[in-house]
This record gives sequence, structure tokens and C-alpha cells, in this order.
Amino acid sequence: MTENANEESDSNAVLENIVFIIVRPVYLGNIGAVARAMKNFALSDLRLVSPPKNYKDAEARKMAVGAFDILKGASVFESLEDSLKDIAVSIGTTCGKQRKLIPVPLAEISQTVLDAAKENKVAFILGDERDGLRQEDLNRCHHVITIPTSEALPSLNLAQAACVIGYEISRLGNNFPRSSSQNNATELSTGAIDDELLDLFGQISDSVNFSRTYNRQLVRTEFRQLWQRTRPSKREADLLKGILIRLKQHLTSKEIGSTQD
Repeated sequence: MTENANEESDSNAVLENIVFIIVRPVYLGNIGAVARAMKNFALSDLRLVSPPKNYKDAEARKMAVGAFDILKGASVFESLEDSLKDIAVSIGTTCGKQRKLIPVPLAEISQTVLDAAKENKVAFILGDERDGLRQEDLNRCHHVITIPTSEALPSLNLAQAACVIGYEISRLGNNFPRSSSQNNATELSTGAIDDELLDLFGQISDSVNFSRTYNRQLVRTEFRQLWQRTRPSKREADLLKGILIRLKQHLTSKEIGSTQD
């Protein structure tokens, strides 16, 4: 295989790991337009969270011209959590109105995203056209990005945002280093592993009365954000999960023992 062929193969492998997730889309035309934008830039994994039941109807097909295969092949999920089970890095999008999380420009993390996509699924998450992503959606994101625009009209149409993201990722992906760089890639923890680990953490914190009803959700949310900032490898996540399982077993056995006494 020639050097150019190797580089093209690497680029294709990276782009195949890029996922677009639309959460609670409203307008069929936007769903179709996102599908077309994805195909423009060699992206194919489209996921829809709670879309309209008729999301493949005429309006969507019309806007997806040339990319109906992307629209037809889209995976449908009931919740964002379910759509992220195999995702290692999730990137939320916002026009910058969120108070709790400060978004960074897309260009600042583009290379980080592509490095992760060498061996992991990476998802860009787009919110509904009316309100965007909710705070609970953004809490599940490793990064929150914005696309700098004029202050006169800071928000982009859903499909426009997808197009800009697709262009930026494809532009860098097509200039990606050759396959030798794959040796440095790290397999990261995924949404499914994180959910299991964080559920264990929640159970243990409850059993030792670390949190109460009024602040339980806040504690779990803050721990999730801390955990996501570390970007743990799959091995690191498995190690911590193993420790938490043993700790839970130990606490349970002590509770049973004290009850019997």
C-alpha cells in the first residue's frame, strides 16, 4: 500500500468514528439538511434522540437530497444517555448562553477531537431548534463548544452548525498523520462504562450517608463532571469500577453482619 493510500485509510477510519447526535429535533427539513451536510464531509453516523415519528417524510427527504442513505440509516434513541453508550468523547454545542459552562471555540478542540477519534467514537451533540441543549444534556458532555458568530445574530441554524463542524473536522481529518500515529492512540472509557461506574459511586455515597435527598443529584452531577474532565482510559475506568464493586461488597457485608448482631 502506498503512503497516500495509508493516509487516506487513516483519514477514513478517523471520520468513521465521528458521530452527529441531534437531540429532540423539531423540523424535518433540518434533519434532512444535517444528513446532507454530513455526507458532504464524508461523515455517516447520524443519531436522533426523540425525533418526530415521521422524521423520514417528504420534507426531510427533500433537504437530504443525495444523502437519503444517511437519513434512512440514522439510529433512533429515547434518551441522550442511550445514544452515548459507545461514545468516548461527547461535545455539546451552544450559542454561548449557558451560565454554568463556558464554551470554547470549535477550532480550539478540533485536533483533540481527531486525536481521540483514532481509536474511539466521538460525538457532536446538537440541540433542538427552539431551545438548544438543556443543562442536563450539557452535563453529559466532555467539552462544550461554540461557533463564533456576529453578536447581531449569535445563533446558527441547526444544519448550518452541522455544516461548519463537518467542514472543520473533515478539513483536519484529511490531513491526518499516517497510520504509525495509531500506535499512540488510547482507548478511552465510554458512556456505558461511565454510567455504570457513576451509578456505583452513587450507591456507595448513599450507603455511607455522604449525600442527602436534597443534594444527591448535585453531588452526582459534580462527580460526573470531575470524572469527565480527567478523560480516563478504559483500563483506568475498569480499575476504578473494580475497586468500587469490592467496596460496595464490603459495605454490604458489614451491613448484613450488623443486622444479624
